[in-house]
Amino acid sequence: MTFPQFLADYWWLLFPLAWFVSMGWSSWMKYKRHQANLELLKSYAASGNEPPADLLKALKGDSLGEDSGMGTDENESWSGGSSAFLVILFLGLGAVFAYEGYSDMLGVGDAAYFVAMIMGVMALAFGAGGLFGRRG
Repeated sequence: MTFPQFLADYWWLLFPLAWFVSMGWSSWMKYKRHQANLELLKSYAASGNEPPADLLKALKGDSLGEDSGMGTDENESWSGGSSAFLVILFLGLGAVFAYEGYSDMLGVGDAAYFVAMIMGVMALAFGAGGLFGRRG
């Protein structure tokens, strides 16, 4: 199998690959932000000054796996909206791929049904995460 044929057969793998890359980038940026906050805390300790409460709150949020400053009521409602958006997005993508499998517009055939099933499972996962996930 040549590389162009591989891309033609498995083009849909670009979606999960892009997701993994974006999650890796997000984790790297969170790590760098936490590292910078620790350096700032060290500089406050070296100078003998009391660090601001916001810095300590940000460090506590980072250690719990949350973004800095997240945890207010306003941001809690955003996380629920984010889950709803992802559910709608993946349901829509699943419907598009199911229709493509039905109509065979692009000539992908039954592979589109497989991608539609994956999108449906992702929508279910995000829906369950939104309903049963950790609350404030």
